[in-house]
Amino acid sequence: MKRSVILGAGACAVAIAVTSCSSEGIYGVPLPGGPDVGDHPMHLTIQFDDVLDLVPQSAVKVDGVPVGRVESIKVAPDGWTADVEVVLDSSVDLAANAVAAIEQTNLLGEKFVQLSEPPEDKDPARLEDGDTISLDRTRHATEIEQVLGALSLLLNGGGVGQLQPIVHELTTALDGREDRVRGLLEQANTLIDGLNQQRDDITRALDGLDTLTTRVNEQNEKIGLILDQLPIAAEVLNEQRPQLTQMLTQLDRLGTVGTDVINRSKNDLIADLLALRPTLKALAESGDDLPNSLAFIPTVPFPDGVEKIALGGSVNLFLTVDLQIGDALSALGVGQGDPVYVPPKFGEPKPIVDPSNPYYNGNGPKPGWPTVSLLPIPPIIPAPTGLRIPGLPGTAPAAGNGGAENGTTDGAAPSPQNPLGGLLEQFGIGGGQ
Repeated sequence: MKRSVILGAGACAVAIAVTSCSSEGIYGVPLPGGPDVGDHPMHLTIQFDDVLDLVPQSAVKVDGVPVGRVESIKVAPDGWTADVEVVLDSSVDLAANAVAAIEQTNLLGEKFVQLSEPPEDKDPARLEDGDTISLDRTRHATEIEQVLGALSLLLNGGGVGQLQPIVHELTTALDGREDRVRGLLEQANTLIDGLNQQRDDITRALDGLDTLTTRVNEQNEKIGLILDQLPIAAEVLNEQRPQLTQMLTQLDRLGTVGTDVINRSKNDLIADLLALRPTLKALAESGDDLPNSLAFIPTVPFPDGVEKIALGGSVNLFLTVDLQIGDALSALGVGQGDPVYVPPKFGEPKPIVDPSNPYYNGNGPKPGWPTVSLLPIPPIIPAPTGLRIPGLPGTAPAAGNGGAENGTTDGAAPSPQNPLGGLLEQFGIGGGQ
């Protein structure tokens, strides 16, 4: 009876232990004294390429302070990485791009997961429940076993014994040349730094070279045809070498003469351009007046578009003509005095004038000179005696003289008259002699 009670009690204890541990075994039992994650913890998934010997219930720390624990570790769907499920206190405040690392408390201590802010480019968003820290933001520390294994490989057949002659030869080669080697290293550093600054340009140049190579490869047939025709072209150029040499010689002479002409005429050309400046400025200020006037010249005295108002084969024309010769002569400068020189705004103050110019240096007309008639005046012919011409002055008999019948006056011959006097009076010049 006593033995049956003992067996029953043992079976109950085993059942309770298995039930409490569930399928996770002993790893499902929280460690005493672990961090408190609260009633509403934050669950995260962290991807590692190697979890070393990290186990569930290991600590999760931020800045060395425990804030959570590892819940489970399982193989990722890709079969090469591990997914670590961790639970944290909801008060943990980290950037959404936080980083994770598997570290060790000391040389032979336990492993834990360290969470920290990224060293640069912090995301303004915050880490939330259900987020995943991807593989590119995780790492693991180097284990002491790896360090000791590498050191053992180096010491046992790693070629350490061959370092002595290498170091000796380097010492011999650098003896007395330290400054030159230092300068060489500094120049190499400058060169590498310059290349690093121009790496974008170098990349673009390589991309352009790749594009050029692709296009050249597409035109292989055309390039081959050109290369086949190059010998013929070279032969033609060789036959025409004397003519080409002569052409280049003449071109050199032309360049020399042209340079000399430009050097000699430079000042005159500048003066001409400066003198043209007022004229060109006035032309520019005239606006559309000059083009409109030029359009009127071919159809003078009719304006452009006269065909629109022509009726049949005729058109009415109304002209206002000023036949006052005195006004015309005044407009030409007759009786206006000597010309007055106005110096130009640009260029030399006094232009070079031909001395043979009749209006230069006082050679022009003088004030008080007799006026020279511009029209030939016919000779003055006395009127016939006794001839009466109506409207012609000097042919009518004098009033109160009985000789009116024979056309003479008493005791005096008639004064000679200009036959164009009346006509000249009509033009405003005046009649008489």
